[in-house]
Parts: sequence; structure tokens; C-alpha cells
Amino acid sequence: MSTLAQKMDKHFDWQRTRHSTSADPMDLFVSVDDLVGYLAAQTRADERTVRRAVKTELERRADNGLVYRWAEVHGASLRADRADHYFLPA
Repeated sequence: MSTLAQKMDKHFDWQRTRHSTSADPMDLFVSVDDLVGYLAAQTRADERTVRRAVKTELERRADNGLVYRWAEVHGASLRADRADHYFLPA
């Protein structure tokens, strides 16, 4: 069985492939809510549990420079949900 991180890697590979064919920068956008819904459906797990794991993994990747936080790309935002938005490097 794949770990959650491996499933995220596969999904991110798909997003990068989509971006390479469309050149749409929003194909590199990662929303925690969307990713949680997708992974929870795949694993048939509780969304609250998956959300904690996804957020932790995304923060770890952001600290290591593997994904970018919204604030790093677009600057600070007054919208609270921007804390759950990330971008993949191209």
C-alpha cells in the first residue's frame, strides 16, 4: 500500500504533467481542502485525520522548499484560508 506522501507525490506529478501541457500556472496550485477530499476518497479515511496528515506533510515540504506557501508567491493576504494554499514548483 502507498503511504499518504506517496499518493501526494503521484497527484503532484499529475499536476506538473498537466501544467507542462497547458502552461496554466493554476495547474500548480494546491488547496488543502481539495487535496484532502481527493485523498480521503482514495483511502476511504476520515477527512479530519487526512487533513492533519496532509497539512503536516505540506508544511514539511514547504520548509524543505519542495512546495511554496501562498505568502511566498503572492505576499500576505487578509483571507484566512490562504494559509491552506500552496504552489508546486514548475
